[in-house]
Amino acid sequence: MAQDPQILLSFDDEGAAVVIVDGTETGDPQTMLELAPGLKDSANALLCAQALNHLAHEQTYAVIEDPSAFADWYKQRLASEDPNADWVEGTFQLSNYDAPDFAAIKAPEIDRDKLTFFAVNRQLGAVYVVKASLGDGSTLVPEYEPLIG
Repeated sequence: MAQDPQILLSFDDEGAAVVIVDGTETGDPQTMLELAPGLKDSANALLCAQALNHLAHEQTYAVIEDPSAFADWYKQRLASEDPNADWVEGTFQLSNYDAPDFAAIKAPEIDRDKLTFFAVNRQLGAVYVVKASLGDGSTLVPEYEPLIG
């Protein structure tokens, strides 16, 4: 049985997001999947989501790995905010947005050649559903759509 490749999320010398697969650096999602075809397996959905998210948006979004833990964090943070506080430029509060439908948030999954995962904008706290086609000939550009509560 072949050993799974080592996959690291990194940045190149110019600061662009790259994935390093068994020592080979690439910023191209298709090349990444060619180097590590096992990322298309449902057992590797989380790693695939993390790698595609990293290449698409670097550190803007975080993949929601554990929906229950995320819901707990979100609700605690929301409860700690003062919804009556005056708006201050550059300050972000979850109460500025509708709360997401927590029941809709699932761990990353691959169904056939479709990857679906949920991500949170690290600055705003807004939640997105993300879909990407992993099929041959796909552009592998994940589509981020706001998750409306």
